[in-house]
Amino acid sequence: MDKRHFPWSRLLSSLLFIPLLISLSACGEAVYNQIELMPSPEIYRDGAVDPFPDLKKATFEEQTKLFYVTDREPAAIGKGQTFYANARGHLLRAGTADVKISPPVNDWESIRQITISAERDKKYILKVANTDEIGVLPISLTSFIDNPPAKNTIDQAGRDFAKQIDRQLSISKNKDIFIYIHGYNVDFDYSVLVSKELQHFLGYQGAFISYSWPSTPNRFAYFKDAETANATRRNLRELLQFLSDNTKARRIHLIGYSAGSRLAFEVTYQIALMNKFRNGSSPAKSPRIGNVILVGSDMDRNFFGQTLTDGILDAVDHMSIYMSKSDSALNISKLFYGDHRLGQIWVNDSRSSEVEQRLINMKKLSLIDVSEAENSATGNGHWYFRSSPWASSDIFVSMLYGLSPSTRGLVRPEGQSIWMFPTDYPERLSSALLSN
Repeated sequence: MDKRHFPWSRLLSSLLFIPLLISLSACGEAVYNQIELMPSPEIYRDGAVDPFPDLKKATFEEQTKLFYVTDREPAAIGKGQTFYANARGHLLRAGTADVKISPPVNDWESIRQITISAERDKKYILKVANTDEIGVLPISLTSFIDNPPAKNTIDQAGRDFAKQIDRQLSISKNKDIFIYIHGYNVDFDYSVLVSKELQHFLGYQGAFISYSWPSTPNRFAYFKDAETANATRRNLRELLQFLSDNTKARRIHLIGYSAGSRLAFEVTYQIALMNKFRNGSSPAKSPRIGNVILVGSDMDRNFFGQTLTDGILDAVDHMSIYMSKSDSALNISKLFYGDHRLGQIWVNDSRSSEVEQRLINMKKLSLIDVSEAENSATGNGHWYFRSSPWASSDIFVSMLYGLSPSTRGLVRPEGQSIWMFPTDYPERLSSALLSN
Protein backbone atom coordinates (compact mmCIF):
# COMPACT_ATOMS: atom_id res chain seq x y z
CA MET A 1 0.00 0.00 0.00
CA ASP A 2 1.23 3.49 -0.86
CA LYS A 3 2.18 5.06 2.47
CA ARG A 4 0.72 8.37 1.26
CA HIS A 5 -2.73 6.77 1.34
CA PHE A 6 -2.43 4.85 4.59
CA PRO A 7 -4.91 6.24 7.17
CA TRP A 8 -2.28 7.24 9.73
CA SER A 9 -4.56 9.76 11.42
CA ARG A 10 -7.26 7.16 11.91
CA LEU A 11 -4.74 4.68 13.31
CA LEU A 12 -3.39 7.34 15.67
CA SER A 13 -6.93 8.13 16.81
CA SER A 14 -7.51 4.44 17.48
CA LEU A 15 -4.32 4.13 19.48
CA LEU A 16 -5.20 7.22 21.49
CA PHE A 17 -8.68 5.87 22.12
CA ILE A 18 -7.39 2.73 23.87
CA PRO A 19 -5.66 4.45 26.82
CA LEU A 20 -8.62 6.79 27.14
CA LEU A 21 -10.88 3.79 27.59
CA ILE A 22 -8.47 2.17 29.99
CA SER A 23 -8.28 5.31 32.09
CA LEU A 24 -12.07 5.36 32.39
CA SER A 25 -12.57 1.68 32.99
CA ALA A 26 -12.45 -0.97 35.65
CA CYS A 27 -12.10 -4.65 35.01
CA GLY A 28 -15.20 -6.81 35.03
CA GLU A 29 -18.87 -5.96 35.01
CA ALA A 30 -20.21 -3.39 37.44
CA VAL A 31 -23.51 -3.38 39.31
CA TYR A 32 -25.43 -0.11 39.10
CA ASN A 33 -28.29 -0.89 41.45
CA GLN A 34 -28.91 2.58 42.88
CA ILE A 35 -28.87 6.23 41.83
CA GLU A 36 -29.35 9.61 43.47
CA LEU A 37 -32.60 11.31 42.47
CA MET A 38 -31.90 13.84 39.72
CA PRO A 39 -32.36 17.60 40.31
CA SER A 40 -35.87 18.97 39.95
CA PRO A 41 -36.61 20.33 36.45
CA GLU A 42 -36.89 24.09 36.11
CA ILE A 43 -40.58 23.83 35.25
CA TYR A 44 -41.41 22.80 38.84
CA ARG A 45 -38.87 24.85 40.81
CA ASP A 46 -41.01 27.83 41.69
CA GLY A 47 -44.07 25.70 42.46
CA ALA A 48 -46.12 27.52 39.79
CA VAL A 49 -46.77 24.26 37.93
CA ASP A 50 -48.29 21.29 39.73
CA PRO A 51 -45.99 18.32 39.03
CA PHE A 52 -48.80 15.85 39.74
CA PRO A 53 -52.00 17.28 38.24
CA ASP A 54 -53.56 13.89 37.63
CA LEU A 55 -52.75 11.77 40.69
CA LYS A 56 -55.53 10.56 42.98
CA LYS A 57 -55.29 8.74 46.30
CA ALA A 58 -57.70 6.00 45.24
CA THR A 59 -55.66 5.05 42.17
CA PHE A 60 -52.19 6.18 43.25
CA GLU A 61 -50.64 2.71 43.21
CA GLU A 62 -51.92 1.95 39.73
CA GLN A 63 -51.03 5.36 38.31
CA THR A 64 -47.43 5.12 39.51
CA LYS A 65 -46.89 1.61 38.16
CA LEU A 66 -43.68 1.37 36.11
CA PHE A 67 -43.56 -1.16 33.28
CA TYR A 68 -40.46 -2.71 31.77
CA VAL A 69 -39.80 -4.69 28.62
CA THR A 70 -36.46 -6.45 28.24
CA ASP A 71 -34.72 -8.98 26.05
CA ARG A 72 -32.09 -9.67 28.70
CA GLU A 73 -31.63 -13.17 30.01
CA PRO A 74 -33.23 -13.73 33.45
CA ALA A 75 -30.62 -13.49 36.20
CA ALA A 76 -29.07 -16.64 37.58
CA ILE A 77 -28.58 -17.08 41.32
CA GLY A 78 -25.13 -15.99 42.52
CA LYS A 79 -24.12 -14.27 39.27
CA GLY A 80 -24.22 -10.66 40.54
CA GLN A 81 -27.45 -9.46 38.96
CA THR A 82 -30.68 -9.69 40.92
CA PHE A 83 -33.42 -9.55 38.29
CA TYR A 84 -32.04 -9.75 34.75
CA ALA A 85 -28.56 -10.51 33.45
CA ASN A 86 -26.37 -8.63 31.01
CA ALA A 87 -26.61 -11.35 28.36
CA ARG A 88 -28.94 -11.48 25.39
CA GLY A 89 -32.10 -13.38 26.11
CA HIS A 90 -33.68 -12.79 22.65
CA LEU A 91 -37.22 -13.18 23.96
CA LEU A 92 -39.04 -10.02 25.08
CA ARG A 93 -40.23 -10.19 28.67
CA ALA A 94 -42.67 -7.64 30.09
CA GLY A 95 -43.34 -6.83 33.71
CA THR A 96 -43.56 -4.16 36.38
CA ALA A 97 -40.84 -2.85 38.68
CA ASP A 98 -41.14 -1.52 42.22
CA VAL A 99 -38.66 1.25 43.09
CA LYS A 100 -38.01 2.42 46.65
CA ILE A 101 -36.56 5.72 47.85
CA SER A 102 -34.15 6.13 50.78
CA PRO A 103 -34.53 7.76 53.22
CA PRO A 104 -38.22 6.84 53.06
CA VAL A 105 -40.76 9.54 52.23
CA ASN A 106 -43.99 8.77 54.02
CA ASP A 107 -46.41 11.55 53.11
CA TRP A 108 -47.60 13.17 49.91
CA GLU A 109 -46.59 16.72 50.82
CA SER A 110 -42.99 15.61 51.39
CA ILE A 111 -42.91 13.96 47.96
CA ARG A 112 -44.20 17.16 46.40
CA GLN A 113 -41.60 19.29 48.22
CA ILE A 114 -38.76 17.05 47.03
CA THR A 115 -40.10 17.34 43.48
CA ILE A 116 -40.31 21.16 43.39
CA SER A 117 -37.23 22.02 45.48
CA ALA A 118 -34.24 23.60 43.76
CA GLU A 119 -32.11 22.65 46.78
CA ARG A 120 -32.83 19.53 48.86
CA ASP A 121 -31.80 19.06 52.46
CA LYS A 122 -30.47 15.56 51.80
CA LYS A 123 -29.70 13.03 49.11
CA TYR A 124 -32.46 10.66 48.07
CA ILE A 125 -31.38 7.29 46.72
CA LEU A 126 -33.48 5.13 44.41
CA LYS A 127 -33.18 1.35 44.31
CA VAL A 128 -35.15 -1.42 42.59
CA ALA A 129 -36.94 -3.37 45.30
CA ASN A 130 -38.74 -5.97 43.23
CA THR A 131 -39.97 -6.96 39.80
CA ASP A 132 -43.09 -8.82 38.76
CA GLU A 133 -42.77 -10.45 35.36
CA ILE A 134 -45.98 -10.65 33.33
CA GLY A 135 -44.42 -13.03 30.84
CA VAL A 136 -42.83 -13.46 27.41
CA LEU A 137 -44.47 -11.40 24.68
CA PRO A 138 -45.50 -13.30 21.53
CA ILE A 139 -44.06 -10.61 19.25
CA SER A 140 -40.51 -11.70 20.10
CA LEU A 141 -40.88 -15.22 18.72
CA THR A 142 -39.04 -16.04 15.50
CA SER A 143 -38.42 -19.33 13.74
CA PHE A 144 -34.89 -19.32 15.18
CA ILE A 145 -35.92 -19.51 18.86
CA ASP A 146 -35.23 -22.96 20.33
CA ASN A 147 -37.80 -24.43 22.73
CA PRO A 148 -40.14 -21.42 22.76
CA PRO A 149 -42.77 -21.07 25.50
CA ALA A 150 -46.20 -22.54 24.82
CA LYS A 151 -48.31 -20.41 22.49
CA ASN A 152 -51.24 -20.10 24.88
CA THR A 153 -48.86 -18.92 27.62
CA ILE A 154 -47.26 -16.13 25.62
CA ASP A 155 -50.56 -15.10 24.05
CA GLN A 156 -52.01 -14.69 27.53
CA ALA A 157 -48.95 -12.69 28.61
CA GLY A 158 -49.48 -10.35 25.66
CA ARG A 159 -53.12 -9.84 26.58
CA ASP A 160 -52.29 -9.24 30.24
CA PHE A 161 -49.59 -6.70 29.37
CA ALA A 162 -51.87 -4.75 27.03
CA LYS A 163 -54.68 -4.87 29.60
CA GLN A 164 -52.46 -3.41 32.32
CA ILE A 165 -51.25 -0.65 30.01
CA ASP A 166 -54.84 0.22 29.11
CA ARG A 167 -55.85 0.23 32.76
CA GLN A 168 -53.14 2.76 33.58
CA LEU A 169 -54.15 4.92 30.60
CA SER A 170 -57.81 4.79 31.64
CA ILE A 171 -57.10 6.44 34.99
CA SER A 172 -54.92 9.17 33.49
CA LYS A 173 -55.99 12.21 31.51
CA ASN A 174 -52.89 11.68 29.41
CA LYS A 175 -53.39 8.75 27.01
CA ASP A 176 -49.79 8.46 25.81
CA ILE A 177 -47.10 5.83 26.37
CA PHE A 178 -43.55 6.99 27.15
CA ILE A 179 -40.59 4.65 26.52
CA TYR A 180 -37.06 5.29 27.79
CA ILE A 181 -34.20 3.55 25.94
CA HIS A 182 -30.95 3.61 27.90
CA GLY A 183 -27.35 3.84 26.72
CA TYR A 184 -24.41 1.46 26.99
CA ASN A 185 -22.48 0.46 30.12
CA VAL A 186 -25.53 -0.07 32.36
CA ASP A 187 -27.44 -3.01 33.77
CA PHE A 188 -31.16 -3.69 34.11
CA ASP A 189 -31.49 -1.95 37.47
CA TYR A 190 -29.95 1.31 36.29
CA SER A 191 -32.20 1.61 33.25
CA VAL A 192 -35.26 1.01 35.45
CA LEU A 193 -34.14 3.63 37.99
CA VAL A 194 -33.62 6.34 35.36
CA SER A 195 -37.02 5.41 33.91
CA LYS A 196 -38.58 5.87 37.35
CA GLU A 197 -37.04 9.34 37.64
CA LEU A 198 -38.41 10.34 34.24
CA GLN A 199 -41.83 8.88 35.04
CA HIS A 200 -41.89 10.76 38.34
CA PHE A 201 -41.05 14.13 36.81
CA LEU A 202 -43.53 13.52 34.01
CA GLY A 203 -46.11 13.54 36.80
CA TYR A 204 -47.02 9.85 36.35
CA GLN A 205 -49.07 10.81 33.34
CA GLY A 206 -49.96 8.13 30.81
CA ALA A 207 -48.03 4.85 30.98
CA PHE A 208 -44.23 4.56 31.21
CA ILE A 209 -42.08 1.67 29.93
CA SER A 210 -38.39 1.10 30.56
CA TYR A 211 -36.99 -0.67 27.49
CA SER A 212 -33.95 -2.52 28.81
CA TRP A 213 -31.81 -3.99 26.04
CA PRO A 214 -28.87 -6.19 27.13
CA SER A 215 -26.06 -3.68 27.39
CA THR A 216 -23.01 -4.56 29.45
CA PRO A 217 -22.02 -2.51 32.55
CA ASN A 218 -18.39 -2.26 31.48
CA ARG A 219 -16.77 0.71 29.71
CA PHE A 220 -14.77 -1.67 27.51
CA ALA A 221 -18.01 -3.01 26.04
CA TYR A 222 -18.95 -0.06 23.82
CA PHE A 223 -18.59 -1.82 20.48
CA LYS A 224 -20.13 -5.01 21.82
CA ASP A 225 -23.08 -3.00 23.08
CA ALA A 226 -23.42 -1.12 19.79
CA GLU A 227 -23.83 -4.45 18.02
CA THR A 228 -26.27 -5.67 20.67
CA ALA A 229 -28.34 -2.53 20.16
CA ASN A 230 -28.52 -3.37 16.46
CA ALA A 231 -29.59 -6.91 17.31
CA THR A 232 -32.55 -5.68 19.37
CA ARG A 233 -33.98 -3.33 16.73
CA ARG A 234 -36.60 -5.80 15.59
CA ASN A 235 -37.78 -6.37 19.14
CA LEU A 236 -38.28 -2.65 19.79
CA ARG A 237 -39.97 -2.16 16.44
CA GLU A 238 -42.36 -5.03 17.12
CA LEU A 239 -43.08 -3.65 20.58
CA LEU A 240 -44.13 -0.31 19.08
CA GLN A 241 -46.39 -2.12 16.63
CA PHE A 242 -47.84 -4.29 19.40
CA LEU A 243 -48.65 -1.30 21.58
CA SER A 244 -50.26 0.51 18.66
CA ASP A 245 -52.35 -2.53 17.69
CA ASN A 246 -53.33 -3.78 21.13
CA THR A 247 -53.66 -0.79 23.44
CA LYS A 248 -55.72 2.40 23.45
CA ALA A 249 -52.65 4.61 23.56
CA ARG A 250 -53.01 7.82 21.59
CA ARG A 251 -49.29 8.08 20.83
CA ILE A 252 -45.99 6.47 21.82
CA HIS A 253 -43.08 8.75 22.71
CA LEU A 254 -39.45 7.57 22.61
CA ILE A 255 -36.64 8.98 24.75
CA GLY A 256 -33.33 7.60 23.51
CA TYR A 257 -30.09 8.32 25.37
CA SER A 258 -26.56 7.86 24.01
CA ALA A 259 -26.32 4.40 22.38
CA GLY A 260 -30.03 4.03 23.08
CA SER A 261 -30.67 7.06 20.85
CA ARG A 262 -29.23 5.04 17.97
CA LEU A 263 -31.69 2.28 18.70
CA ALA A 264 -34.64 4.67 18.90
CA PHE A 265 -33.56 6.48 15.76
CA GLU A 266 -32.89 3.43 13.61
CA VAL A 267 -36.16 1.76 14.60
CA THR A 268 -37.97 4.97 13.63
CA TYR A 269 -36.05 4.94 10.34
CA GLN A 270 -37.04 1.34 9.68
CA ILE A 271 -40.68 2.18 10.28
CA ALA A 272 -40.44 5.18 7.92
CA LEU A 273 -38.93 3.00 5.18
CA MET A 274 -41.55 0.30 5.69
CA ASN A 275 -44.28 2.92 5.34
CA LYS A 276 -42.61 4.38 2.26
CA PHE A 277 -42.39 1.09 0.40
CA ARG A 278 -45.67 -0.34 1.60
CA ASN A 279 -47.49 1.67 -1.09
CA GLY A 280 -50.87 0.91 0.40
CA SER A 281 -50.53 -2.81 -0.32
CA SER A 282 -50.64 -3.82 3.34
CA PRO A 283 -53.56 -3.28 5.70
CA ALA A 284 -51.19 -2.96 8.65
CA LYS A 285 -51.22 0.38 10.41
CA SER A 286 -47.98 2.12 11.22
CA PRO A 287 -47.03 2.53 14.90
CA ARG A 288 -48.38 5.77 16.35
CA ILE A 289 -45.06 7.44 17.18
CA GLY A 290 -45.34 10.87 18.82
CA ASN A 291 -42.16 12.62 19.93
CA VAL A 292 -38.76 11.05 19.41
CA ILE A 293 -36.23 12.63 21.80
CA LEU A 294 -32.55 11.90 21.09
CA VAL A 295 -30.04 12.88 23.79
CA GLY A 296 -26.24 12.65 23.44
CA SER A 297 -26.61 10.78 20.19
CA ASP A 298 -23.46 9.04 18.93
CA MET A 299 -24.45 8.82 15.28
CA ASP A 300 -22.88 10.05 12.07
CA ARG A 301 -24.27 13.42 10.95
CA ASN A 302 -24.21 12.48 7.28
CA PHE A 303 -26.29 9.38 7.94
CA PHE A 304 -28.80 11.54 9.76
CA GLY A 305 -29.06 13.78 6.70
CA GLN A 306 -29.68 10.78 4.48
CA THR A 307 -32.55 9.61 6.67
CA LEU A 308 -34.15 13.05 6.43
CA THR A 309 -34.03 12.68 2.65
CA ASP A 310 -35.66 9.25 2.98
CA GLY A 311 -38.56 10.73 4.95
CA ILE A 312 -37.86 9.63 8.52
CA LEU A 313 -39.91 12.57 9.83
CA ASP A 314 -43.00 11.18 8.09
CA ALA A 315 -43.09 8.43 10.75
CA VAL A 316 -43.25 10.80 13.76
CA ASP A 317 -45.16 13.76 15.13
CA HIS A 318 -41.87 15.44 16.02
CA MET A 319 -38.15 14.69 16.48
CA SER A 320 -35.87 16.62 18.84
CA ILE A 321 -32.08 16.32 18.70
CA TYR A 322 -30.33 17.57 21.85
CA MET A 323 -26.68 18.54 21.38
CA SER A 324 -23.81 19.96 23.41
CA LYS A 325 -20.30 21.29 22.90
CA SER A 326 -19.38 20.11 26.42
CA ASP A 327 -20.06 16.41 25.80
CA SER A 328 -16.63 14.82 26.31
CA ALA A 329 -17.97 11.31 25.68
CA LEU A 330 -18.90 12.32 22.13
CA ASN A 331 -15.59 14.15 21.76
CA ILE A 332 -13.84 10.83 22.40
CA SER A 333 -16.16 9.09 19.95
CA LYS A 334 -15.44 11.72 17.31
CA LEU A 335 -11.72 11.19 17.88
CA PHE A 336 -12.17 7.51 17.10
CA TYR A 337 -14.60 7.72 14.20
CA GLY A 338 -13.11 10.86 12.67
CA ASP A 339 -16.49 12.46 11.98
CA HIS A 340 -18.75 14.76 13.96
CA ARG A 341 -21.44 13.02 15.97
CA LEU A 342 -25.11 13.95 15.84
CA GLY A 343 -25.14 15.02 19.49
CA GLN A 344 -22.22 17.43 19.11
CA ILE A 345 -22.07 21.16 18.48
CA TRP A 346 -18.91 22.05 16.64
CA VAL A 347 -17.13 25.33 15.87
CA ASN A 348 -16.87 26.74 12.33
CA ASP A 349 -19.91 24.89 11.11
CA SER A 350 -19.75 24.39 7.34
CA ARG A 351 -23.49 24.23 6.67
CA SER A 352 -24.49 26.57 3.87
CA SER A 353 -27.32 29.07 4.18
CA GLU A 354 -29.36 26.86 1.85
CA VAL A 355 -28.95 23.84 4.13
CA GLU A 356 -29.75 25.98 7.16
CA GLN A 357 -32.97 27.13 5.55
CA ARG A 358 -33.98 23.55 4.70
CA LEU A 359 -33.48 22.56 8.33
CA ILE A 360 -35.42 25.60 9.52
CA ASN A 361 -38.31 24.66 7.22
CA MET A 362 -38.56 21.15 8.68
CA LYS A 363 -41.37 21.82 11.15
CA LYS A 364 -41.18 18.30 12.59
CA LEU A 365 -37.50 18.68 13.53
CA SER A 366 -35.94 20.62 16.43
CA LEU A 367 -32.17 20.91 16.86
CA ILE A 368 -31.42 22.06 20.41
CA ASP A 369 -28.07 23.17 21.85
CA VAL A 370 -27.91 22.67 25.64
CA SER A 371 -24.39 24.08 26.03
CA GLU A 372 -25.64 27.18 27.89
CA ALA A 373 -28.23 25.32 29.96
CA GLU A 374 -27.68 25.22 33.72
CA ASN A 375 -25.37 22.34 34.80
CA SER A 376 -25.25 20.84 31.30
CA ALA A 377 -21.48 20.34 31.58
CA THR A 378 -21.67 18.42 34.88
CA GLY A 379 -19.40 15.36 34.95
CA ASN A 380 -18.45 14.45 31.41
CA GLY A 381 -21.29 16.57 30.01
CA HIS A 382 -23.00 13.54 28.48
CA TRP A 383 -25.93 13.03 30.88
CA TYR A 384 -27.29 16.56 30.88
CA PHE A 385 -30.84 15.28 30.49
CA ARG A 386 -30.57 14.34 34.19
CA SER A 387 -28.04 16.86 35.50
CA SER A 388 -29.44 20.04 33.95
CA PRO A 389 -32.78 21.31 35.33
CA TRP A 390 -33.16 23.40 32.17
CA ALA A 391 -32.56 20.53 29.74
CA SER A 392 -34.82 18.10 31.61
CA SER A 393 -37.50 20.76 31.84
CA ASP A 394 -37.43 21.37 28.10
CA ILE A 395 -37.78 17.65 27.38
CA PHE A 396 -40.74 17.26 29.74
CA VAL A 397 -42.50 20.40 28.50
CA SER A 398 -42.16 19.33 24.87
CA MET A 399 -43.71 15.91 25.57
CA LEU A 400 -46.43 16.95 28.00
CA TYR A 401 -47.60 20.17 26.42
CA GLY A 402 -46.53 19.81 22.79
CA LEU A 403 -45.15 23.36 22.73
CA SER A 404 -42.71 24.41 20.02
CA PRO A 405 -39.20 25.56 21.03
CA SER A 406 -40.13 29.22 20.55
CA THR A 407 -43.16 28.91 22.82
CA ARG A 408 -41.30 27.14 25.62
CA GLY A 409 -38.54 29.70 26.13
CA LEU A 410 -35.80 28.78 23.63
CA VAL A 411 -34.28 31.21 21.12
CA ARG A 412 -32.83 30.82 17.64
CA PRO A 413 -30.60 33.42 15.92
CA GLU A 414 -31.89 34.71 12.61
CA GLY A 415 -30.99 32.38 9.75
CA GLN A 416 -29.77 29.56 12.03
CA SER A 417 -31.40 26.18 12.54
CA ILE A 418 -30.30 25.42 16.10
CA TRP A 419 -32.28 26.50 19.16
CA MET A 420 -30.45 27.61 22.32
CA PHE A 421 -31.13 28.29 25.98
CA PRO A 422 -31.00 32.05 26.73
CA THR A 423 -29.67 33.31 30.05
CA ASP A 424 -33.21 34.25 31.10
CA TYR A 425 -34.64 30.85 30.21
CA PRO A 426 -36.50 30.35 33.55
CA GLU A 427 -38.38 33.64 33.10
CA ARG A 428 -39.16 32.88 29.46
CA LEU A 429 -40.39 29.39 30.35
CA SER A 430 -42.63 30.69 33.13
CA SER A 431 -44.10 33.30 30.83
CA ALA A 432 -44.67 30.74 28.09
CA LEU A 433 -46.52 28.37 30.42
CA LEU A 434 -48.73 31.15 31.79
CA SER A 435 -49.78 32.14 28.27
CA ASN A 436 -50.61 28.59 27.12
